Amino acid sequence: MKLTLSIPRSRAAHLAGLPAPEGCDAPLLQLKGKGETLIAERDPVSPVYHVNLPALDADKEVSFEVLALDSADAASGISHRNADGKLDVSLAGSRFMTFHHATDYPKPVINPILTPNGANMLREPMPAWGEGEHPWQRGLTLMQGAINGVDCWNERPNLPGYGRTAQDAISISHHPLSLVIASENTWYEGDRPLMTDSRWYRLFDSGRATVVLDIALVLKAAYGAVAIGDTKEGGFLCIRVNPSMNANADGQMCNAYGATDEAGCWSLPAHWMDYYGPVGEETAGFAIFDHPQNFRYPTTWHVRGYGLFAPNCWMFQPDHHLPAGASMTFRWRVTVHTGDTAQADVANRFLDYVDGPRATWE
Repeated sequence: MKLTLSIPRSRAAHLAGLPAPEGCDAPLLQLKGKGETLIAERDPVSPVYHVNLPALDADKEVSFEVLALDSADAASGISHRNADGKLDVSLAGSRFMTFHHATDYPKPVINPILTPNGANMLREPMPAWGEGEHPWQRGLTLMQGAINGVDCWNERPNLPGYGRTAQDAISISHHPLSLVIASENTWYEGDRPLMTDSRWYRLFDSGRATVVLDIALVLKAAYGAVAIGDTKEGGFLCIRVNPSMNANADGQMCNAYGATDEAGCWSLPAHWMDYYGPVGEETAGFAIFDHPQNFRYPTTWHVRGYGLFAPNCWMFQPDHHLPAGASMTFRWRVTVHTGDTAQADVANRFLDYVDGPRATWE
């Protein structure tokens, strides 16, 4: 098999997505070109192969001989340890994040996410069911405030009308380009199940200046029809940044259209959004990219000056009804970067995500 790539714009070395050739479902592809051999890794949810491409000039073509592979050496820059309901992940030689999935949390959550110098970019989590300002905003979570009329955003133990998410299973797999955390989860009101989901967190092997974390969420109406309601609360991906990064303090929000304050960003649609600010001695941020196949793309945003950052396509919209047995998929790319929006080249990285090289397979 042969692959020819045509390049729509000049790019530095970058992570690219290539549509899978028809009939090919191999987990890996070896791409052999002039003087280099690349490994492309299949996405766990979409018919797409991801590959780290070298710097390429616009209007040029590059060709590769392609060989399907079942296995290859795992990414050397990622390591992990899973124990006592915590998955600690290191990247490029230093600790990067911790995924909490113990039962003493009302939902799975990632906290911390660390800068290259080790500062937490997320607000430190409050105790489960704790008091304080928005204690349910625990870091990076997946939640929503209106599932069959149940509030699965706020946390109110043992009260009717409030929900929780329980992780039923987790698997961790190490690949040539990435580490994948896959889990199965059930959403409850009390002991009554509302729906289930499958989710994937896929961390790509890279340096620490720009880290790519792809997140996929498949909602399943496994216990009857599901109504996903009009709410500003969550949508489903939610991040609560370190207070030093708050846009009400010394931080900054910025969307794809150049708006840089809450009035220009909150509840309004945008293809991507960035939130950055000072963390310790560094400037760092999160850019979230909405996937073009997501429901109601481009999404609206529940983004606040006090540090909440959430793509939310449910704000001021009619309820969406998912029939019994049906499912729907959401995907986002979270780019964890140093520097501000321009320094992190966020706009071009979004185009890499949605409009990469044109692929011709022969």
